[in-house]
Amino acid sequence: MYKNSMASEMRNNMAHEVETMAWANDVPWHGLGRKVDSDLTPDQILLHADLDWKVQMKPVQWTTHDNVIMSSDKYFSLVREAHERIDGTQVPEQIVGTQWVTDQYNIIQNSRQAEFFKEYIDSGMATMETAISLFGGRIVLLMAKTNNSFELAGGDKIEQYIYFANYHSGRDKARIRSSNIRVVCNNTLSASLRSGAKVDGLISHRVDFTNDLEQQFKEDHGIATSQMTTYQEKLEKLASKKIKENDLINYCLMVYQPELLKDKNFSYKKFNSDSQDFKVNANVKRSFNAFHDIYEANGKIHKLKNTGNDLKSVKDDNLLKVFNAISYNESHLKGGSSDKAIQMRTQEVLLSDTTITDKALDVGLSLVA
Repeated sequence: MYKNSMASEMRNNMAHEVETMAWANDVPWHGLGRKVDSDLTPDQILLHADLDWKVQMKPVQWTTHDNVIMSSDKYFSLVREAHERIDGTQVPEQIVGTQWVTDQYNIIQNSRQAEFFKEYIDSGMATMETAISLFGGRIVLLMAKTNNSFELAGGDKIEQYIYFANYHSGRDKARIRSSNIRVVCNNTLSASLRSGAKVDGLISHRVDFTNDLEQQFKEDHGIATSQMTTYQEKLEKLASKKIKENDLINYCLMVYQPELLKDKNFSYKKFNSDSQDFKVNANVKRSFNAFHDIYEANGKIHKLKNTGNDLKSVKDDNLLKVFNAISYNESHLKGGSSDKAIQMRTQEVLLSDTTITDKALDVGLSLVA
């Protein structure tokens, strides 16, 4: 018997990630944030997301043993100014940085992020999609939906987005990236960072993000429709290859545990074996279960929702459905759902040069032939 508690538990966890948010078009799966029109300017969606606040650098202070307040002339804290939200909520001044910075640090204000999107919106190349504050303002993300979209067989539409994720943490670089994933929470941000991207660049806070630097970045990482077409062709190839249960197991093992396939004594009948010699790891099991819309936790089976298995392009079991299951494991199931686990997973993705989702796509394409 399936239990439907998993979705509500995950939705409750999202509340600890999303501080404020505005979104256009489809309702985010967690239901948080404020709905806005899809024709807002970057400055307008910033306002509706309660992101019209600034971050300042203030000297680090401490109190001596005789209660004298001292200030550093070398180290600074990143402090979000006190501000009032649209609903009247008064937000006090707050330290958002997780580590001290020096006077060499350059703050990228939220309003500067918004400026990045202005020419895309003004030219009609894109519309603003989401604006989010995560973890109390430590991560601020703005996302626009471009006009470069395509459809797979069956009519499933694949959208193309570009986002600017800025980190007021004091250590992480800002990131500008394209994505086929609509970012509405930290889990979907992590999923986007794990996936391949035609635009992917880091902006150090050691340099001033000037207009000239912005233009150079756009020239070097411009939106190219040819790359989008290439991605479309890859997904269509995965969707064209129908599979059986053994093919599903083989795909998952090739991505997560290829050493099992190299053992001459391995057989697919041993997939659920308790033998230590052939025991599959948690990522293989979670991806296998996600393919079947289930999740196992504490000895109980839960029914999963929003896995993408309802798409017409995967109604007949195919390689694309397995790829989606692995992607779902990477974005929603892997590493736990606590605040600490989520932040550690995001940091891990930021530091990674290769990703599981990229590997899964390559493996899937190798199985098409």
